[in-house]
Amino acid sequence: MILGSDKAKVGDGALGETFKTTAYEVELDGKTYNLHDTVGFGEHSEGTADSIKAARNLYRLLMDLSNSGGVNLLVFVVRTGRLTENRVKNYRLFYEGFCQSKVPIVIVVTGCETVEPPMKLWWTDNEQWFTQAGMLFQGHACVCAFKGTEASRYQNTDLVKESVEVVKQLVVQHCTSSGWTEVWHSHSRVQN
Repeated sequence: MILGSDKAKVGDGALGETFKTTAYEVELDGKTYNLHDTVGFGEHSEGTADSIKAARNLYRLLMDLSNSGGVNLLVFVVRTGRLTENRVKNYRLFYEGFCQSKVPIVIVVTGCETVEPPMKLWWTDNEQWFTQAGMLFQGHACVCAFKGTEASRYQNTDLVKESVEVVKQLVVQHCTSSGWTEVWHSHSRVQN
């Protein structure tokens, strides 16, 4: 969505689309940002990247970023639905564990096209459950990332366009100018 193209592959199949971390450069409000698309968490051991591989990849990325300017923002992307134990564990692993709760973190909730308008009501109705689980965010965006099908004449085009702007502003507002470079160096959780 942020790139304005199909460079970063996405899908809704049983297996994830992202096999490795990929960096993308994008300009927002006249400033250049480096975005890193990572392998998602929670896939089974036969999937694209099981949770252990995904955690190792994320840890390596954070170490590399720590050594080359730092981590400026974490974007936690989830789909609407139940707040699961895996979501809580993933939050704790990369926000609290790897980054010691010292990097701004925002949440982007996809699939909000099914919510009664406006889409942002999903967060209004559900934020308390994230807070109760100890998942605190500096900002949020409830978005539609699915334009729809050609047969339905892309009924969500306006929602996607609105969502793109909301996500871009979320990044611009919450990304720090200086990166955090003290990534947790203990290997007790993630072995190389």
